[in-house]
Amino acid sequence: MIRKLLAAFSLLFLFAQNAVALESDRNQSVLVEADEVEMDFSSGTRIYRGNVSVRQGTIRIIADQIELIYKGEQLDHGIATGNPAVFRQRPDGKDHDVIGTGRRIELDEMQNIVTFIGDARLRQDRDAIEGERIVYDMARDRMIVRGGDASPTRTTRVGEDADTALPTQDGERPRMVLQPDALGDESAGTGTPAATRSAPSKSEQAYVGETGAPVFATQSVTGASLGTLPSGLPVRVLRMEDGWAQVNTPHSVRVWIYGKFVSADSGIATVTGSAVRLRSIPSTGPSSVVLGEAAKGQRVRVLSVKGKWKEIEASADLKVWIPSPRIEASENPSTWERDWRESSSKAAEG
Repeated sequence: MIRKLLAAFSLLFLFAQNAVALESDRNQSVLVEADEVEMDFSSGTRIYRGNVSVRQGTIRIIADQIELIYKGEQLDHGIATGNPAVFRQRPDGKDHDVIGTGRRIELDEMQNIVTFIGDARLRQDRDAIEGERIVYDMARDRMIVRGGDASPTRTTRVGEDADTALPTQDGERPRMVLQPDALGDESAGTGTPAATRSAPSKSEQAYVGETGAPVFATQSVTGASLGTLPSGLPVRVLRMEDGWAQVNTPHSVRVWIYGKFVSADSGIATVTGSAVRLRSIPSTGPSSVVLGEAAKGQRVRVLSVKGKWKEIEASADLKVWIPSPRIEASENPSTWERDWRESSSKAAEG
């Protein structure tokens, strides 16, 4: 397996001039994670492939591949592709992130425009819009949405019920369905298009697809990231819901635990407290999701330390969420069982 490359750049190459980003974004370095990076200095092109993640302040992009094109030392534009690729940012003066998805996301650095193409979706708080192509002008806070023959433009609010949605014929006509605030579901996340390949059903054995799978604490790309599952990893599907799969996985999930209840700062350690909570982030604040508990005497692998908290690899019985298009059903139960045992053994051995 290609070792994951971790590149932290002090040069703010992504949205450094963004007029609508929070001021704090501009003062933070950019962190890029990918399985592979290709740099062509003659053409100014840099290509990041495999489970690509970009972070800068409130900005986050998740994609299978991101291509950045420079003119001299200045970033000109970028192209992110995925199934789907995800863009998130907190506009200045807003209380909620703008979250967009599409099979292709084009970033125009000079014009401050983001274009979502292919099953495009854009959401902020409880309002969402869908179309084949969404052009979002961040500087002016305006957008243009275009639907296709098979994919009408649709504006909704979280809480829309499938039985009350308008028909989807006459794809060129914009459609709107609004629900009263009292009917909204505050916990609803960004929907992910249903997989076109064979997808596992509830309580089914499955494998992570060839592009890997980002792991989240909740059914939302805005939730805390718990790592990335590698391609080919066996997973146990517990349930499928709205484009998401709740799974158990033998390894590659990272969670946080209060450090005083873990016997060591690195390597294999022992939990010294009883029923110690496992959290999505190193905090007890309202945004911290309790994912489970660690029993006294349980052996864990410490991955990092942050203040009073320690990051550990979660056990296989922890329930986490991944986008359902990123997994494929197993065709051979006995092979899956063998792969699960081998993956669990490797995780235990480190």
